[in-house]
Amino acid sequence: MPNTPVRAAAEGMPAINRRRLLNLTGAGLALAATAASVRNASATPPVAAAAEHPDAELFRLEQEMEAAHARMETASESNSALSDKLEALLPPRPLHPTDWKSPEMPAHLKQQWDDGLKNVLFGDLAKRDWQSEPVRAWFDAIDRGKAQVQASWDEWSTLRDERYRERNFDALEEAFNACVSEVDEFTKRICSIPAHTFEGMAVKLRAHVRSGGEIEKEEMYLDDYALASIAADIRRLAGES
Repeated sequence: MPNTPVRAAAEGMPAINRRRLLNLTGAGLALAATAASVRNASATPPVAAAAEHPDAELFRLEQEMEAAHARMETASESNSALSDKLEALLPPRPLHPTDWKSPEMPAHLKQQWDDGLKNVLFGDLAKRDWQSEPVRAWFDAIDRGKAQVQASWDEWSTLRDERYRERNFDALEEAFNACVSEVDEFTKRICSIPAHTFEGMAVKLRAHVRSGGEIEKEEMYLDDYALASIAADIRRLAGES
């Protein structure tokens, strides 16, 4: 999400306890208090009440976002189930090349390597003719083992990709990504609207969580899109903007 703060309009604000709001203007306390309202308040007021609420537009968008989030969850579960099914039909997953570790050189070969290194010029280091025959043979065996690991992985990956293409998995992933983008867009729309009550701010926090954020971290960064919007709401309610 963008990190730019969201400007909020100042008109139409209800009367509110200024002392309470001034106590909330510290970032951590403000967000902690609003987060508490997320846990304790129902998600959205009844339709009749919401229509008369100062934050009715936020409640409406939240309902639409919940539907979009449900579609995203359904797509995610469906794709995960298909992926698990396809993986189960594949041969055992081989060692990934990045997980391959070269074995330690035996002590007697290490001694030969060190002895040869003492007499080689810097410009000849890349050549192997200064190494003893046993040392070169050991390095050759290591290279063959590494190449075999890479070949096994490439063969398995090719088969896996083929199975996924047969089930048109890329299109399914694109559909899921579209759902994710839709949820993110709802969060942006919600955070672009000034909240007039703590219930409205709670909508923004729930949207933040729905789009992958958290509200109980020890450190809450105010450059986050949703939290910056809530901070602007609190400052406005406190008469600071």
